Parts: sequence; C-alpha cells; structure tokens
Amino acid sequence: MLKRKLGMTALALVAAAAMAGCSGGNGNGSSSGNGGDSSPSGSAPSSPASASASGSSELKPVELTWYYPLNQLQPDQQKVEDAINKIVKEKLNATVKLKPVVFGDYVQKMNTVLAASEKFDIMWTGYLIKPEELVRKGALMPLDDLINQYAPDLKADMPQYMWDGLTVDGKIYGIANQQINGTRYGFIIQKRFADKYQLDTSSIKKLEDLEPFLEKLKQGEPDIIPFNGFVNTALRDETYWGLPGLDDHFYVKIGDPTYKLYRYPEEELNLYRLMSKWYKAGYIYKDAATAKMNDYVAKGQIAVDFNNVLKPGVEAEVKAKNGGNDVIVVPISDWFTNGYSATTNQSISRTSPNPERAMMLLNLVNTDPELYNLLCNGIEGEHYEKKPEGYIVPAADTKYRPNVDWVFGNVFNSYLKEGQPQNVWEETKKINETAELNPVGGFHFNSEPVVTEIANLNAVWGEYKKGIQTGTLDFDKTWPSLYEKLKEAGEDKYVAEVTKQFEEFLKSKGLKQ
Repeated sequence: MLKRKLGMTALALVAAAAMAGCSGGNGNGSSSGNGGDSSPSGSAPSSPASASASGSSELKPVELTWYYPLNQLQPDQQKVEDAINKIVKEKLNATVKLKPVVFGDYVQKMNTVLAASEKFDIMWTGYLIKPEELVRKGALMPLDDLINQYAPDLKADMPQYMWDGLTVDGKIYGIANQQINGTRYGFIIQKRFADKYQLDTSSIKKLEDLEPFLEKLKQGEPDIIPFNGFVNTALRDETYWGLPGLDDHFYVKIGDPTYKLYRYPEEELNLYRLMSKWYKAGYIYKDAATAKMNDYVAKGQIAVDFNNVLKPGVEAEVKAKNGGNDVIVVPISDWFTNGYSATTNQSISRTSPNPERAMMLLNLVNTDPELYNLLCNGIEGEHYEKKPEGYIVPAADTKYRPNVDWVFGNVFNSYLKEGQPQNVWEETKKINETAELNPVGGFHFNSEPVVTEIANLNAVWGEYKKGIQTGTLDFDKTWPSLYEKLKEAGEDKYVAEVTKQFEEFLKSKGLKQ
C-alpha cells in the first residue's frame, strides 16, 4: 500500500488552485490537548449565544475585517460583499470588509499587516501561513472561550480531531474549514489531449511514467505547456512518511520501529533533479518560476497539472479553472492522512477590536448555507444559476467565481457544481474516516526556541524554492550553495530542536522507549 506524505508548501500554489479543495490533507487526527473546560468538548455558556441567536437588536453595530487568499481578484467583489452584508447586518448587526489577496502575495501581505500591528479581525491560516508559528509571534487570539460562548453550533459540528489539530499549548487558535482531510496525489490531465494521444492512464504509476506523454505534447502542441511545473517536494513513493507542520523536509521510513528522522533524503533531491530534467526537455514553461501560471491554467494552456487532493468530484471543479476543458484524474497514490494539521482555517487576530462578533460571523459562515454559498459562488441569478437537478452552473460571463470553497468554511455546505456526483460529500466523509493514518501525524512542533532560525531558513528557501521546484534552476549546480546558505541560516540548530521535540513526542506516545 502506498503510504506517503505530501505536505503542501507555498510552491504547490498552482496545484492547490487546481485541486479546488486544496490542501493536502489530513483526516482522523491524533493530536493532544485542549483547554480544559473551555475546550470545544466542554459545555458552553448559553447567554451570549442565545442573545445572538435571538437577533441583532441588542448588539452594537461594528465593522469586521477579513483577510483571505484567492486565485484571482473578482470584478464583482464589492457587489457580493454588499449582498453578504445584508445578511450579516440582519443577523449580527455587523458588516464585514472582505480583503482578498492573491495566493502568491498572501504570505508577504499578511507578514506586513502583522508587523504593522494593523487592527483587523479574521485571517485565513493554513498550509501557507501556519497557525502555530503565528501563535509564537503573538499574532493570534486564543479562541476557547469565544467558541464556547459564541459558536455553539460550530463547536458541536466540528470533529474533535480538528480541534486537536488547532491546539497549541492547550489553547485553540483556529476554526477549521471542514473539507477533504486526506491526501491522494497524482495528475489532472486535459481530456482532449489524453484522447488525442491515446494516453494509457493505467500505465502511470509514478512521475517518470508521464514523460512519453509530455514528449508527445511538446512535439504536437506548440501552443500548449505540457506540465505545470509545480510538484510538491514532499512527494514520496513507498519509502517515507513525512512530519507534518514543519517545512516539508523531515521524514521517517515506513515500517522503521526506531522512527529515525531523515532530512533531505536522496529521494527528495531526485525529485528536484527530475524537474530540472523536464525543464531542460521543454515540458515546463521557461518562465514558470516567475510567471502567473494561473493565467495559463485559466486559458486551458496547461495540459497536465499536479494535484495532491484528487478528491471526489474534483473533475467538475477543475474543469472550470481549465478554460472549460474536460479533465481526467490519474492518481498515483492511495488515500492517506496526517490527522488534521491545520491546512485551511480561520483565525482571529490578537489586534481584533471585536473578537466576539468575529466569532459570531465565523459561526454563521459555517452554519448558514446561504451566506457560505454567497461567499463561494456569488449572487444566484447573476453569477450562477441553480438547476432543478440540484447543482449550480456559473453564468457564462460571470464576474464572481473564486472557486476556492475550501478557503471560506465548511465545504459540506457547498452547492453541488455541475458534474459533481450527488453523493460527493458522503464519499468525502468516508475518505476522511478510512484514509491511512500517518503514525507520526500527531506531532506538533513548538517553533518558539528556533523562531529566528525558521525565519532565516524561510528567507533562503524563498530565494530558491520556486526555481528548483520548476526546474528553472539546475538542481545539481544550485544545491551546494543553497545548502551552505541553509547552514548559515541556522539549519543545524533547527534540526537539533526538531529532533529533540520529536524524540519527546515518540516517548510520550509509547512509540519509543
């Protein structure tokens, strides 16, 4: 059985965009620790929640601010925001200022916002900008009491393992956007090319098996980019499990009872080498490291995309992003999970002027399908049409189609998209329950002792990672100088701290004496 970990990084962005449910996944969690009686598993005080449920007349008017990432900014953003605020005003006596940021700019934007101590209320956190690291910086507010008081419906609906995955030092710092919590990776391929070149999908078992098809595309489709060029560097065959919540470069071998920790194993470096080979062969766009690849995806100009959440119904979602071209999926792994490693969430800023109302809004978004689908799909009759069969179809000239339902909240409240099976959410929940569990997926790293080193290492990777992931930098020529810079940035101290905490985790779980 294939047992692998694909932890998403900022450089899997295009894959994340294509996956539509991004996020590389996680399922039946196994982490520890809640906040005692204030945890979501405890009983909730009733007075504030009942006050908000009875209407907004007793609440003073406030304006909330919410930052989140999107593939592309939407022309009708303000029109949809106005419609959202009609609901929020009626139910919470509040309005919300939506602050979308394109994925590629989100981390830098939020770092700037946080460094300036800007007052705002809600921010998306997840695989790009991890809640745990933000907690160590003092950027997020603990949510235990707010959840108990202002989000009783949300508290009851969220599985305990998700709360566990968002707990840092016994306190909760995020609201998970419920979705697929497993990972199955592989390729999304435009059907027109698979048919034209008679692709035998059953022969694709690993990345290298795709090369003959990519060569045909290069020779026969001069206006098409054969491969997107964004493959996550934590991709593995049957050799390793990865440690979640770190930097995607720590692994343990499957079946190793000693749980020896590996850093930059040769299998990972070979993946970079493969991307260099594909770039030199012309399978990857020459400017892939700097170009806005989403623009090419939207025009249907990318034949093959890598995706690490090949979830039920993903074909319908991805078709919309591929210029309306039909696609097929070719998985090269089975379903697996790390538990819940805080992949896509909402958190409340430490600087929030109105944390109580912010929590009420998050509760409403996750429990009111009308509000949630307004965020996801826009205004019915203008941006999409709802069919009698129960699914929605976007307007041909729609000016609002984010297509990132997993960014906003609980996708199980999403309207079905055309082409999605009627049982998509039942099948998704089944995967969450049955995906193979990473035995070390419950490891939570405390970054506080090495926060400076992490910042320095991130800066080094930020300089090189897109280049080596897309092959635009020759890996064998680049790696020696890159590794030297990592050593100068604090690599050894960081590895030592991860190793120390991981050994403590193994002993606490009875996995090691």
